[in-house]
Amino acid sequence: MKISIGEAKNIKNITFVIFVVFCIQFTELKLDVIKLSELLLLILTPFLYLRKTINKYSLLFLGLFSFWLLVTLVLNSFRDFYLLENVSILKRPYFINIGRFLELLSCVNLATLVYLFFKNKKRGISLIYIKYIFRICLLFTIYNVLTFGLLKFNIIEDSVLLYYDHGIRLNGGYVEGGPYGLMLSFTFILTFLFKSKWHFINRMFLIIVIFFLARSKAGLVLIISWYILFYYKRMYAKLKEFNIVIILIGGLLISIVIAKLGKDYIDDIVNVRREMKERSTDVNLVMGRIAGLFIFPKMVVENPILGIGLGNYPIIRNNPKYLGFVPKSPKGKTDAHGYGGLVQLLVDGGIVMLFLFLWIIYSLFKNLRNDERELENYLIIFLLFFVFGVQIYFLYPWILMGLLMSIANKRNEEKEDSCRC
Repeated sequence: MKISIGEAKNIKNITFVIFVVFCIQFTELKLDVIKLSELLLLILTPFLYLRKTINKYSLLFLGLFSFWLLVTLVLNSFRDFYLLENVSILKRPYFINIGRFLELLSCVNLATLVYLFFKNKKRGISLIYIKYIFRICLLFTIYNVLTFGLLKFNIIEDSVLLYYDHGIRLNGGYVEGGPYGLMLSFTFILTFLFKSKWHFINRMFLIIVIFFLARSKAGLVLIISWYILFYYKRMYAKLKEFNIVIILIGGLLISIVIAKLGKDYIDDIVNVRREMKERSTDVNLVMGRIAGLFIFPKMVVENPILGIGLGNYPIIRNNPKYLGFVPKSPKGKTDAHGYGGLVQLLVDGGIVMLFLFLWIIYSLFKNLRNDERELENYLIIFLLFFVFGVQIYFLYPWILMGLLMSIANKRNEEKEDSCRC
């Protein structure tokens, strides 16, 4: 199906595509500590919700995050804070909670914006706009790779798109290569929503960038998980044709690959005390996943029901009873535990917030399952982004949520129409 010239040139449609790409590609473009994309999404709030009908999933997420903020503000007076040095006032108690809430609001706003854009469009037209989003993202990736090449061959001296970590590593404007690789894996998954004769080349290109240039282990494992998720029925049918020896060998090879990808993390964990002493100024070590592994479980044990409060991790983690042998946060630095949005929900919101969030996801899952397109796989991968390190307040996974919300809405309308008949 082709889009008419009039629709393709519609300023609203063009603006939507550009804005979505902006939210994906420019997460670190900020005014002080406020991300520009989030600010623009917050400005859209009244236009998204002051209408006759609002998507129920948007309302459920808004209700959950508002409840989370309210509980946090009420319980803050009973908590001990260990304030960060040389950081914005917005990183202090209450301000940091409201800031995190606004970030979550911007995520729901983005999902709602995507839902509103696609809800009345036919499937063929919707897929074409997804293709436009992918192609522009791909052009940004090509530009980043060219920049990598220019620096590698000493044609340029430096770039914000690159950094040095045992060699040159591509971050694409993100904080580091890991998060950038996860974003590229999101771009990779978009290719499964539309048909193209260039899919094989595009996917191989993205895998090469993720593995060799960004060196993102999480991004690569997410793609492997996606293939298993997407093809597991066909894989299972094929596996039944093989004997047990071949299955065991295949499982062993997969285990070796995963162990190889996690080798550095395993070494750091085993020798963590030595590493913390020798690399006490290494921000990635003392404020990343390794440190978080020894901090957040203590928080969960002490605050299992309602957590430590929305956004409170950076200003509570320096509590000596949580730190143990882990160094305090360096001056001017704000960290997260690095274990993704689902762990964040458990740590900051406790069992209650994690359960309520997963209940909303399950409600949408039931609406999407039994579809011949197996759309529930996209909802599972939405969750897996938050398992492999993406924080719950990162914008781009919520684009996928908006797409799924629009599809669920169309299915409900189809059911209502059939009932009327």
